[in-house]
Amino acid sequence: MGKVEEHLDRACICLREAKFRDAMNEYQEALKIDPNNAIAHKSLGSLYYRQTMLDESITEYKKAIELNPKYSDAHYELGVSLYRRGKLEEAIKSFKEALRINPNYHIARYWLGLSYYYIGKLKQAIEEFKATLAKEPKVAIAHYHMGIALAREEKYKEAISEFEIFVKDVPESAAAYYHLGINYHKIGDIEKAIASFKKAVEMDSSDERSKKNLATLEELRSKFF
Repeated sequence: MGKVEEHLDRACICLREAKFRDAMNEYQEALKIDPNNAIAHKSLGSLYYRQTMLDESITEYKKAIELNPKYSDAHYELGVSLYRRGKLEEAIKSFKEALRINPNYHIARYWLGLSYYYIGKLKQAIEEFKATLAKEPKVAIAHYHMGIALAREEKYKEAISEFEIFVKDVPESAAAYYHLGINYHKIGDIEKAIASFKKAVEMDSSDERSKKNLATLEELRSKFF
């Protein structure tokens, strides 16, 4: 085993032990020996990301990609860092490149959908979420965000279906129950809306928006139903 590999291995051990500063030192030592090691640059970028050092992570991911343009993980992780920095158009390019290299990179497709959502391209977002789930149904969070996108498109029944699927996988999600309540109210199903808001408050007693909607609907029910 070469010196670079030894440093990389020690960095992995440090990460498992949550010794992040030591891991960073190991990656930096590896790069002193071999500045053109794409894996070391990408791994250092990943560590910077974990430490919320986004600009530093972006720099390292770009170095890794310069050294190995087909490094799909580096493209994907660069996209996530760019997304977190609010550079959504750049993030989209990175996720697309990761998918061009590896069409089965399903989590990259999910993040692509999320990026489309936040720049207001709802149809593209929904398409990417659907494509993600068609290939990898275990990416449950895609159901949640597809539900939000569908609701913004005023497709309330479809949104409800997505949120219902999501809460089966993540039953503790107060946010999902809140959105279920809103969408059930949109289609006029007051009882299910109330039940959803109650569930949201049960999951999170500090959820003031669900409490407010619940009180409003219960008052409405007492007057008219």
